[in-house]
Amino acid sequence: MHARLLTPAFLALLIALSNSGAYAQNVESSSIPKASTNKKVDKLDWGQLTPLQQTVLAPLENDWETLGNDRKTKWIRVANRYPYMTAPEQERLQGRMADWAKLPQKNRRIARDNYLSSLQIPAEQKAAAWEAYQQLSEEEKQKLAQQELSKRKSGAVTAPAIQPRAVINTPSGPTPNSTIK
Repeated sequence: MHARLLTPAFLALLIALSNSGAYAQNVESSSIPKASTNKKVDKLDWGQLTPLQQTVLAPLENDWETLGNDRKTKWIRVANRYPYMTAPEQERLQGRMADWAKLPQKNRRIARDNYLSSLQIPAEQKAAAWEAYQQLSEEEKQKLAQQELSKRKSGAVTAPAIQPRAVINTPSGPTPNSTIK
């Protein structure tokens, strides 16, 4: 069973044991296990992570083997920066990892697609939209949320209905009135 948040004393002990006073930039590059060409032992396997990395990345443990090496490397870098984050940043990271781990694959895909779509919008436009949203009353925000839910429900993609097709008679095939002998 993994704790959602690390206590400062436990975290300090883990830092002391795993990093021996290394600075963040050194930890980030030097503590990332390298991918091995040997299929038997992959340095990015869960068991090859340091105790600190395993503790920080605990919400992702069940999904670890399904992640690609590039994502594993990204998460290892995040874990290596973790000791240098403020307590609120650590709490936010742990909460978001736990929330992500709970999401079904379909919702994760939607979240990734939404994120990639948001990258196409200029920062100024996003800031203006957020400011406009903040100016809305709570009632208007609820109404907007309900409209979004309605759009999602009505925008569901369904398979088209199967249409009956006309039977095509070919010279080599049986005709509708013929009998098999």
